[in-house]
Amino acid sequence: MISKFNYFLLCLFLMSFTACSEDDDFITQEPDQETELPSNPDEESNEDEILNLDFTISENLADYYSEVSFDVTVEELKEELVNLTSDKHTNFLEYWQRHDYLYNATEDPNNPDNVILVYSGESRPKNQYQSGNNDNSTQTFNTEHIYPRSKITVETGESDLHNFYPADIGINSSRGNYPFAEGDGSYSSMGTSWYPGDDWRGDIARIVMYMNIRYAQTFEKVGNLDLFLEWNAADPVSELEVQKNNAIEEAQGNRNPFIDNPYLATVIWGGDEAVNTWTTNYSGPISEEYTDNSDDSEDSENDDEEEDDNTGGDNEGSENAILMFSEYVEGGGNNKAIEILNMSEETADLTAFSIKKQVNGNGEWSNELQLSGSLSPGEVFVIINAQSDLQQLLDEADITQNGAPMDFNGDDPVGLFNNGTLIDMIGVSGDVDFGKDVTLRRKSTVDGPATTYDEDEWETFDKNNVENIGTY
Repeated sequence: MISKFNYFLLCLFLMSFTACSEDDDFITQEPDQETELPSNPDEESNEDEILNLDFTISENLADYYSEVSFDVTVEELKEELVNLTSDKHTNFLEYWQRHDYLYNATEDPNNPDNVILVYSGESRPKNQYQSGNNDNSTQTFNTEHIYPRSKITVETGESDLHNFYPADIGINSSRGNYPFAEGDGSYSSMGTSWYPGDDWRGDIARIVMYMNIRYAQTFEKVGNLDLFLEWNAADPVSELEVQKNNAIEEAQGNRNPFIDNPYLATVIWGGDEAVNTWTTNYSGPISEEYTDNSDDSEDSENDDEEEDDNTGGDNEGSENAILMFSEYVEGGGNNKAIEILNMSEETADLTAFSIKKQVNGNGEWSNELQLSGSLSPGEVFVIINAQSDLQQLLDEADITQNGAPMDFNGDDPVGLFNNGTLIDMIGVSGDVDFGKDVTLRRKSTVDGPATTYDEDEWETFDKNNVENIGTY
């Protein structure tokens, strides 16, 4: 028989053993058992980690970047580049002044009389730029805003040369203000997005990154950051980019740091690793081939005119010219068009004007289409849906636009804007079919634009009646 004392000792021993076993189980969990592990303090402090960037900056750039410390955190480096790019931007140009600088900045490295056009890579004579002040009758290219002007939220950013490239007029129109998207090969429309082409994707990415650090413009409006980081790494900096960066520094004071070193984007945002140009092993920018599509006869015919008539370059028309809608076509299918009349006695600078629509008359203006070029007094400017199949519309079109705002329906008011201010309007808010399946032509007695739609100012014609489009 076990005594009470021995029984007490046995129980005490068993209780002690059980407690130790439970405690051991808690401490020595199996490694593959799912549990929330304590966070790694090193991982939490990564963004505060001091960078160790052993850059060898070339002599010609050393002074420009002398105030940037690369022994800082990622966020501090980004802030330093933001401040540098802003502080060095000392000369703020007017929009029209791009003609004085852009064509030298994008000069064909193999032909100083030509410029290189974005996307197509064509080489065209410098005197073929589109402008009301250009007396050369052959005008084949205008200014492409890589980050669309209609999406820029900072006024000074609208005239920043870093955001510009010359572009074929038709290609520029096809791109419109669509965001960029993945693609392959040469430039192409992707429906409601745009692929710039294999040879231009890096250039585009670095410009968008510049617009982000200089004006805090978002990546999402024009694509996405992962895409631009991929393009920045896949398409190295070209000689043309370096030439343009140098010329723009002389014009407005600042540089695009991601052209100087694409690897800065990798440091700041991560993603695919781009070439680090600030090393002793860097072999220099790539040389690309461009297609010379100059028309020698037209070029030589206008050489003297360029010398005599393009010396001023003060502007390409007036932003204060009086414009109004003169015709509205809401035909079958995609047969949609807008005609704009210059009522004033001065040439209009169309870059100051845009059109927008209200979806179902919801009261909110959206889908802005920025106009380009110029419009002489008494002349009209025709914009059509690119999918129109009426030959008259195709023949008279000055701009063909895929999608919005040229996909309007009879209950979508259309507005004409001058520097963001509504100056004329077709239609009424409130989901009203004011213009379904009709052509509206403004009466000749109307003496100016109006921000309130008055149906008595318009004549109504049957659907697909476009016989007078292009004349007023």
